[in-house]
Amino acid sequence: MNRGIALGVVAVFAAQAEAQTDKPAEKPLSTQQVVVNGSQTDMDAGRDAIAGKIVIGKRRIAESGVQNVAELLRREPAISIGKDGRLGLLGLPGYTQILVDGLPPPGDALAIDLVHVERIEIMKSATAATGPIGIAGTINIVRRKAERKAFTQASAGASSSGGRTGANLSWMNNQISKDSPFIYNMSVSARRTSTPAASHYVETRGASTVPEFEGDSASSSVFQSTFATSELTWTPAPAHKLTFSPDIGRFKAPGSGIEERRWLDGRTLAIAQNRGDTMDMWALPLRWNWQVDADNSLTLQFRMNGLRRDSEVLRREDGSGEPLHLRRNAMQQTGRNRFLDLEFHTTLAGAHEISMGAKLVHNDKDQVYDDTVDGQPDTSLLVLGRDSAARMDSGRLFLQDEWRIDRSLALNAGLSAERRGYTFDEGQVRNRADFNMWSPSLHLSKKLGGDRKRQFRLSLARSFQPPETEQMLLHPAIDRFAPCQPGRLCGANGIDTADRTGNPKLQPERALGLNLSYTHGIGSGSEVLVEWYARDIQQKIGWEYALADVAWASVPRWVVRPVNLGQATVRGVNLEGRVAGKDLSKDVAALEVHGSLGFARSELSDVPGPDNRIAGQSPWRLKFGGSYTLKAMPLKLGVEANVLPSDWVRDSVKQHIYTSGKTTLGLNGTWKIDAKSRLTLNFDNLLHKTNTRIEELPSGPALLRLTTGSVDYARISVKFDTSL
Repeated sequence: MNRGIALGVVAVFAAQAEAQTDKPAEKPLSTQQVVVNGSQTDMDAGRDAIAGKIVIGKRRIAESGVQNVAELLRREPAISIGKDGRLGLLGLPGYTQILVDGLPPPGDALAIDLVHVERIEIMKSATAATGPIGIAGTINIVRRKAERKAFTQASAGASSSGGRTGANLSWMNNQISKDSPFIYNMSVSARRTSTPAASHYVETRGASTVPEFEGDSASSSVFQSTFATSELTWTPAPAHKLTFSPDIGRFKAPGSGIEERRWLDGRTLAIAQNRGDTMDMWALPLRWNWQVDADNSLTLQFRMNGLRRDSEVLRREDGSGEPLHLRRNAMQQTGRNRFLDLEFHTTLAGAHEISMGAKLVHNDKDQVYDDTVDGQPDTSLLVLGRDSAARMDSGRLFLQDEWRIDRSLALNAGLSAERRGYTFDEGQVRNRADFNMWSPSLHLSKKLGGDRKRQFRLSLARSFQPPETEQMLLHPAIDRFAPCQPGRLCGANGIDTADRTGNPKLQPERALGLNLSYTHGIGSGSEVLVEWYARDIQQKIGWEYALADVAWASVPRWVVRPVNLGQATVRGVNLEGRVAGKDLSKDVAALEVHGSLGFARSELSDVPGPDNRIAGQSPWRLKFGGSYTLKAMPLKLGVEANVLPSDWVRDSVKQHIYTSGKTTLGLNGTWKIDAKSRLTLNFDNLLHKTNTRIEELPSGPALLRLTTGSVDYARISVKFDTSL
């Protein structure tokens, strides 16, 4: 694959060089930074980016009628939706880098309320400026900026799913004084959602249809958030701007559930569980912009953020022939992060726009565990101590050149280099991990016939996917149906009740990626894209089931942990489009459609077939959506659908998983009450059904097969937006 990619790049450059010698040289154009402003459409902003970019701007955000980033991205043709609901690019959930204002967020960025969002930028390949992370690409969420006008916006909404109700509120105020160097805004959002879940499962052994055990579970989880952001901008001189953007938030996720398991030999075990999870977050970003002159600018950003998380799980275990046990697993986590980001931009003669910078990051994460059984310390979980600490330091340098060779040909070339070092302290155990990430990237954009609406793009980049900190910590999660007895170390368990633990020796996945695409624009708001992509991934992270000696057990115990496997290859093709009826005919001007169709295949070299491919990647996927604005009344009706097939996947040597196909359908309507107010009604997951999952694991000469049916629920929501 690597040789094929290299030969393809050489061939493209040779063809371009030959084409350039057959026509008179054109005077290079001056380079301008791509900015989204009121006169530039989202599509225009994307077309101007050499590496290719999808921009979701203010207008689309305001007209969407949805509440948060995740709900908005679900409607974007380029975003793939997994069966588990995860969002990503190129059908590869988990391989997409999510940033907020160009920096990693401390929490779930996709849950951010849209009142805090200025725009969203999507790129399907790595550049030197975005860094070496993100094998499938990057989604950058740009927070709402202070503007030179006074206004207030507010929204309120309610939702219901499976008989559980929710509500949300948001408010934003922007202030400016005439002739003042200060601009100020503030936004606040609050949200509460409740989600029910229910399932029934059966485990069989070998060819037998008699259950080894069966069980039922039902639960309800609640998500509550309150988040406030603000921005104060001071312009002491025309060339200088200082921006202070503090934010603070609280997130709570209480929940309760009950599960009962019944074995073939007559044993039963009922588990009643209550969970509490509270997280407080804060951030203090300070940014200085210096416009040195017309061609040079400097940006210095310092950001501090932190979090405190308190979680507690209380379980009441009532089993036949066993005494009643009360287990408590509590954790207090504190995190502190510091970022220093320096970037310099200059425009040189010959239409070169040079970007260079340095980024320093220091992360601290401390955890204190409090695990008890019947009010006494849980001996098995004390062997690694009550405390753990994780430290991460990284430094990154990058250099990027955007060269607009002439009116039709442009090149983006760059290099990003990052070094990371980790230290993990868990009781008396200390582990270290260090790795370097070198990421060269090359992007070519060719406008056919000088038409910016018809472009061919080539992207070649080396990118990485580093392991998460939680994947590298040893502290185990004990399976609830193979619990450890009070006052002593754990006993034996089975492969189907394996404990989960981390692996401090994990190395990042390393990928060489190629994207080839052709974009055909129609009018000002329509575009069709055909794209072929390939990824060759080294040191693919997968899961290993092993019977091992572990510190928390007196006998060997089954554990499942992440490990670096061999190589993974990915090939895929996508067709994406967004068509506005006004670009085709006046008769269909009120109609807008968008959608995507993707086909992909992947293969893992160190996992036996069949179905040895990347988990979460469907063989094909289909998205379709559209809207129609009625002429008789100010009402806009819309539809959104997503289709995924049933499939088997094997991303570990021992585990084989089947998931049923999934089709989601949503309807929405927006009533424009007046120039400043609108009411939106959304119906989501209208084709809800019971989803089936089959997990197969070997157990001696037989095969264990766990079949689970999970209930899906529809959701209805209403939202009112107004500008004051």
